[in-house]
Parts: sequence; C-alpha cells; structure tokens
Amino acid sequence: MKMGRFMRVSRGMRAVAIVLVLPIGRIMAAGWEDGIALNNSHAAAETEALNPELSAAQDGGLTPLQGDSSEPHAWRHPEAPDCDPALAHCEQYGSAECRSACCDANWTFRADALLLWRNAPPSRSIYSTVDPETDSLGSTALNANQLNSDVLVAPRLSLLRTDCDGRTLEATYIYAGNFYSDRTLPYSPDGYATSPPGIYGNNWGPPSTSLDSATAKLLGQLQSLEFNARHCLWADTCQFLIGARWLQWNESLQMSDSFYHSEPLPPVSGTDFYQTQCFNNLWGGQIGLDTLLLGRVGQARVEGLVKGGAYYNAAGQTSAYTYSTEPPFTFSSSNRNTGPASAAFVGEVGMTAVIPIACNWDFRCGYFGLWLTGLAQPTNQLSHQTLTQVDAPSGTLNTTGTLILQGLSLGLEGRW
Repeated sequence: MKMGRFMRVSRGMRAVAIVLVLPIGRIMAAGWEDGIALNNSHAAAETEALNPELSAAQDGGLTPLQGDSSEPHAWRHPEAPDCDPALAHCEQYGSAECRSACCDANWTFRADALLLWRNAPPSRSIYSTVDPETDSLGSTALNANQLNSDVLVAPRLSLLRTDCDGRTLEATYIYAGNFYSDRTLPYSPDGYATSPPGIYGNNWGPPSTSLDSATAKLLGQLQSLEFNARHCLWADTCQFLIGARWLQWNESLQMSDSFYHSEPLPPVSGTDFYQTQCFNNLWGGQIGLDTLLLGRVGQARVEGLVKGGAYYNAAGQTSAYTYSTEPPFTFSSSNRNTGPASAAFVGEVGMTAVIPIACNWDFRCGYFGLWLTGLAQPTNQLSHQTLTQVDAPSGTLNTTGTLILQGLSLGLEGRW
C-alpha cells in the first residue's frame, strides 16, 4: 500500500514530494546495477500503478527486470526462470560459478577425454648383447627406460555444486587403463644375456647359457577419485580447494626369453618367463588453486589449476619365475611383499582454454599433467627378489618409483 502527499509552493520555490511506502507482506528488493529490482509480481504492480504505458508493454509479453525500463535488457519473457537479483553476487569465477543468464545455475557437470602418455620406467638394463668373438657381454639390448607406452584415451567426469555464497563441493573421477608397451629383440643365436645383476638373481649368458631372443611387455592402470571443497579468493578470480583423494596405480611387467644349447649332449631348448605385478593404493589429502589466467568469466578465457598432496601408500608386489625345457623339465617359484607401507606425493597441473558455445555450455581444451612419487614399480623389483633353482624365495619391496602422466584434455561443461 502507498500513501503519498504532494505539496505545491509558490513559483520560484522548490517542490517537495514526500512518499511513504508501507510494504505489506514480504517485498524482495536489492540493488541491481543501474536500478532497483523487485520480484515479478510486485514489479508488475508497481509498473501498472506508476506508468500505464509500461503496463501496456507488459501486456505484450514482457516483464520488467530493472528499475530503468529504457534499457532493452530490462525486459524478459514471463515464462523465463525467476532470477532473484538479490542473488546476483553468486555469479563469480571458479570451476562451478553461476554463469547462465540467471543466478540459479548451481550445478556444473564436466565430461573430458584425456589423451595421455606415461613416462618410461627408470633406467635399468635388462638384456645385453653378447660379443661372439670374445664371448663376453656387449652393449645393452633392452633397457627399462625403452618401455614407453602408446597414447591412451581416458575419461574424466566432474560434478560440482555451488551455493550463492561461492562455496563449491566437487567430485571428480578418472579411469585410465591400460597403458601398453611392448618390446621384442630379434632372433640371434646365442646373441643375448641377462644384464648384471640378473633377473631375480638369475644370470644367463656366456659361456654356455646365452639366449636367442627376448620380449618384454609393460601394462599400467590408473584410477582416481577425489572430493574437494572450494572457496573463492581475490575478487572471485581464484578458488582455493582442499579435499581428500584416492589414487590406484597398478602395473604389470611380463618378460620371456628363449635359448638352445647343442652341447653338452643331448641338445636342450627352453624358455624363461618372468612376471612382476605391483599395486599402489594411495590415500591422502590435497590443497590447490583454480585460477583465471586470461580473459573474463562468461567469455573465452584461460584457466589454470595446480594441486598437491601427501599420501599413505599401501603398496605391494608379487614376482614369479618359471623355467621350462625340452626334454621336459619345469621349475617355478614366486615371492610376495606387502610392506612396509610408504609415503607418497601427488601433484597435478592443468591449463585449459574455455570457449562458450551456448548460454550454459562451454567447450574446454587444454593440458593435463599428473606426477606421482613413492610408487612400487615392476622394473624396480627385478634386483630385489631372489627366485632361483638353488635358493629359497625371498625379496623386499621397493617403493622409489616415479610416474608422470600427461597429455591433452577435450570436453564439455554444462550448467543448470
């Protein structure tokens, strides 16, 4: 209800108008750029009472959003979502900012395809050549650092929930498997030998146990699940995040070689088969920053991300060795270690170009990098196990491995 009294004064004096507004019920009003906005029902009533011409515009299908009705953007269709201007401050930067036409876009979903490469394991000579003239070891024929994997496409899914105070909860899952690497040495009679200190304590080479061929295959698999809380910093151009994360890195190395000896009689041919499987379960916490590097929110821009955390690694390894010959003879032995547990570190970096393609859809492309240390890796176990025909099985767990995954990310972000 409004009560107004207008006073007229003589010419030359200033007119004074006193307006008393007595709201009945609850009228929502808040500052909105160049005017004051009410909710839809009160805005319509105020417009009709103060300006019949604007009321006529409403009859044509428009509803006022701002006090300054002279601007084109002060009107919208009555079926559009109700945008409470009191929530205007929720449009802020971050991974889950409310960036649609209204302030009710509180959910964000991202789906990315990661094109990843993994680094090769640390240097460790596995097989060496044999010099036939001197019957001694020559150069390295196969090193662990040659086991580079092919590119792998991995999905990454993220779901974020943001309130209008800028607080965000995030859940992200990554699955990458299997990274695959395969190396084969060409057939060469008595041309190869195991490199010192051997494989699981086995030394095959000159003068009478040289090898003819060898193969190695390395597989790897990654899973990651994280939950983070985000909070806006620095005029909403940066988000600080803190949360918990679980990562699993499983890796398997399989190697085999063949041999043939004509002397002493009778001739003997056979194969050696080696297999080591390592598993790493990392549990810990992380902190990080998600920042706006270039551009503005709602426009084409570049975002940067950095995370780091300390983890408890419940790691283990299983190694097995099988020896078989013709005439028939078979030997097999294995060893397993599951401790002690170790500490690990995980760091993640990213740089993403964001291109809006609709009012609530963005295309995202950029760089992704993940660094893990303190891992159990198969090639690091070859010198720490004893699996021979004369010794009892024994060994220790080595957790000094390092893994780097990096590549490109392509995906879409939707908000509602």
